[in-house]
Amino acid sequence: MVKTIRKMWPLLVLGFLVNTAYSVMWPLTTIYLHNDLHLNLVVSGWILAAYSGCNVLGGYLGGELGDRWPVKRVGQVTLAALILDAGVGFWWNDLVGYPLVLVIFGLLTGIMLTLVTTVTAQLSHADSRLFNLLYIFINLGLVVGTASIGILFRKSLQPIFAMLVVCYLLAIVLWHRYAERFAVPRQAVATSATAAQGAGTATRPHRARYRLAPVTLVILLLSLVLMWGTYAQWMSNVSVYIQDVGLSIKIYSYLWVYNGLLLIVVQALMAKLSRLGVLPWQILGGLLAIGGSFLLLSSAHQVGTLFVAMTLLTVGEAVYVPGVPALINAYTVGNEGKYQGLVNAFSSLGKALGPVFGGWLVGQAAGFVGLFWVCAVIDGLVVVVVALGVSPLMRRYRNNLRKS
Repeated sequence: MVKTIRKMWPLLVLGFLVNTAYSVMWPLTTIYLHNDLHLNLVVSGWILAAYSGCNVLGGYLGGELGDRWPVKRVGQVTLAALILDAGVGFWWNDLVGYPLVLVIFGLLTGIMLTLVTTVTAQLSHADSRLFNLLYIFINLGLVVGTASIGILFRKSLQPIFAMLVVCYLLAIVLWHRYAERFAVPRQAVATSATAAQGAGTATRPHRARYRLAPVTLVILLLSLVLMWGTYAQWMSNVSVYIQDVGLSIKIYSYLWVYNGLLLIVVQALMAKLSRLGVLPWQILGGLLAIGGSFLLLSSAHQVGTLFVAMTLLTVGEAVYVPGVPALINAYTVGNEGKYQGLVNAFSSLGKALGPVFGGWLVGQAAGFVGLFWVCAVIDGLVVVVVALGVSPLMRRYRNNLRKS
């Protein structure tokens, strides 16, 4: 694993840079559309849906392009386009320009993040904990990005777009120099999977021996849609809710800084503890914690309660989000771009539908409290369905442990 980590460090830093840029953009989107461009929550939700819809398409394209073309060339073109998009946003961010720049940003970010997770999937066939390592760096980017908002945003998006340009310039230099190191020959992937299959260790006794059942794959992908659909409320409508209850928008920024710091701590622990047999339990526990955050949020009028709710959300995210792609990757050897592209695409679909659904529900007299209760119920139902979907994997893992 140490040897692979040494090989991966440019990829980890790249994930940090891309997510720093991503994380400095999305927390401001609803606030800027609602407060500065004076659009209502429903219209803002539709713009966010268009952005996330392009992110879905980008996730799919990133997977396909990563399987069909050299990752170095795909990454170079994508990062160059992101630099151009951020440059346009620096000068043109009015009622027309900002939504246009935003949806292009969503498309290109989807491609780039899928490339990063695809290469990680190819490199991690010997150890699923590498997904946790990647998410530590990604969430370090979340900390830096969200912490930068309070410093850079002063009723103008120009400093935000300037930061994006800096991040992407550093990323394209890194990609150009080290992308050849990321390319994993298909023969090497197959050899790694075969070696892992025959390892017979207590932690990975049946690695890649079975293909993931289509119904289990569908359930896991749909869980991503529903989980991110609820999670997206924290990324969009909660910012307005916090202001409605009389709290400063700085509190919202601090919540996400706390989220990123706690994610790093929890995922550092998960990188040591996560094993193939634990992944189904990891996913279920994460979903329960995320649902619990909405139960607390429904009565959150004080800063302390908000931070406790964010703690539940963060712990749930830290164990669920890397768990799903790691579990899918464990049972789908080959075409990593395709499967990790599906993970990113279905996640983005949830992020697309969430703000629209949330804005509509708040506007239909349910209010924010009603929205939070609905999200808690949805996450609870997803726990039940996912438990049924992964139960064959859990039984299979226990049977192999007895045989080994």
